[in-house]
Amino acid sequence: MQPIIDFPHSMWISQHTIRFAFKEEISHSNFHAVQTFNRFLKQQLRHNLVESVASYHTVTAYIKQNIDVERLEMQWLEMQASTTIDKGTNRFLKIPVCYDEEFALDSKRVMNFTGLPFEDIKTLHMSKSYYVYLIGFLPGFPYLGELDSKLFVPRLQKPRASVSASSVGVGGGQTGIYPVDSPGGWNIIGKTPLDLFDVHGKEPFLFELGDEVQFYEITKQQFWEMKSKGV
Repeated sequence: MQPIIDFPHSMWISQHTIRFAFKEEISHSNFHAVQTFNRFLKQQLRHNLVESVASYHTVTAYIKQNIDVERLEMQWLEMQASTTIDKGTNRFLKIPVCYDEEFALDSKRVMNFTGLPFEDIKTLHMSKSYYVYLIGFLPGFPYLGELDSKLFVPRLQKPRASVSASSVGVGGGQTGIYPVDSPGGWNIIGKTPLDLFDVHGKEPFLFELGDEVQFYEITKQQFWEMKSKGV
């Protein structure tokens, strides 16, 4: 039986906007609580809800009419006890990455900060799966957590004017992939041949909130072969 998740702290932002806040941290348990509560709101307030927006530790609900928060709290506890909350679906995605020095622009910086050889850095980066905790600062940019603490490296003090699309980076306790060419300050350690953005696709972005992601290594030759085939 899943442990009961405490009802989050609520705060009215405006007459039609209320924010629910869990613990202010980036963790899988917090992510699970936020996503579960977000699905609960969509179920419970479906006729009154304009939109709900989830972040690392908050869910902001935009509503048509006022709601009774105490009643909502009772329903939250009752639904958890009866296990009637929609569990949602998570995809598992395996992402190829070429860690060749041509693409690993910040390999030396990451090695200097961590004190690890790049082979160990690659191994640690591929050794676990990550969850898409948030999508931003660019449309389709996945914030993936949680990175092994041995790979915690601060972002660049001076962001690059341009980072090429599909570059894989690390920063703080997370890893991410640039969906398009853009400025950026993450430490670039590799590149995937996959296109994260397809303007003609039914779903233009590769990642969705809640996806589970694991990286695996490919050679530079494999990278260009996959790139040419549009895999």
